[in-house]
Amino acid sequence: MLPGISTACLYPIPTEESLEALTALRPACLEVFINAEQELEPNFLRGLRAKTDAAGTKIVSVHPYISGMEPMFFFSRYPRRFEDGMALYRRFYRAVSILGADSLVFHGDYIGSPLPRDGYFPRFERLWQDAKNHGVSLCQENVARCASGSAEFIGQMRKALPQVEYILDVKQAVRAGEDIWELARLMGGKIRHVHLSDHNKNQSCLPPGKGSFNIPKLLRIIANNGFSGGVIVELYGENFRDIVELSGSFQHLCTTLST
Repeated sequence: MLPGISTACLYPIPTEESLEALTALRPACLEVFINAEQELEPNFLRGLRAKTDAAGTKIVSVHPYISGMEPMFFFSRYPRRFEDGMALYRRFYRAVSILGADSLVFHGDYIGSPLPRDGYFPRFERLWQDAKNHGVSLCQENVARCASGSAEFIGQMRKALPQVEYILDVKQAVRAGEDIWELARLMGGKIRHVHLSDHNKNQSCLPPGKGSFNIPKLLRIIANNGFSGGVIVELYGENFRDIVELSGSFQHLCTTLST
């Protein structure tokens, strides 16, 4: 497993500054959150890649800033939007390639969408295949506000699309009221990366080591299923005080992985 951290933790600090601050922590891997269209420009991306190469850190995944628009692009009743969305996401696939990563995070349709489940999976398969054609794994993340937030949905997706990989997000499971152990079981050997956070009875997202979540147990379960991807600390700015606390939580993860 690779201990990592996401540039999303330092939002809204500009992406290149966030990346530079986080590479100073010497993570084995990073997730890069693309926050604006101009950040998809090849020269900008090459600049990010140069920083991580110099630090000996590998970028493993990319998160698109337009995840919230995926219901409109890919799950509406208007076919041209789907085609437009596919063309737009090819820019993110190019970004994944330039950055030397392997996966793109996907949220998907929202809860309560009129599109039936048997309509979701064929559309996702088209997207997944297009991403694969560009050398990218399009990974379904469990997200509380989306259809993908439920264990029931993940179980159905595993049956419909056994080839698809997943991003297991701990805080999103907590916020959805889902059993993280069941989600890990359902995703099985198809977890590409983990978005790690801690929590307690009152707070759904805390730095690793600051809550009561059994992180070692989760790591053992996924390791037993052959997981060897990035375990990526992903928090929101309000979940930690400063870079010192963020660094401490990352070091806690590194210690946990080494024992």
